[in-house]
Amino acid sequence: MSTSTAVRKQQEDFGQWKALLAKSNPGARIKIVRAGVAPVILISASEHFRIHRNVFAKLLGISPATAERKIKAGTRLGQFETERLERIALIENEAAKVFSDAGLALDWLTKNNAALGDAPLALLDTETGAGEVRKVLSAISYGGAV
Repeated sequence: MSTSTAVRKQQEDFGQWKALLAKSNPGARIKIVRAGVAPVILISASEHFRIHRNVFAKLLGISPATAERKIKAGTRLGQFETERLERIALIENEAAKVFSDAGLALDWLTKNNAALGDAPLALLDTETGAGEVRKVLSAISYGGAV
């Protein structure tokens, strides 16, 4: 199955989409991001993180009104929003490996972190923030200083 076929047939679940990303090589992920993601993935992701859809939309860099329009029309999210969603998914996968538990990773991402000054998830709207989250995950994993 080609990457474009896989993207079109993707399930309407953030967890399944996240698993698809984890199995994909960088070239395939680029194609997935460029194709955009179905708006139901935004809904599923906000439910997964237990964050109101409007707040999650802002984290992706999309206004709540635009997100709702895309959801109602079934219009795919753009490359920019999909790339942010990809970043969130990949960092959650990374956190699950560090904690050896998906539930602990989810809790860690959504709760305030003293080293970061905010919940890690809240920082994933920028690559700089994502870099800081990765540093803390690395320190946890390898026992280094933050």
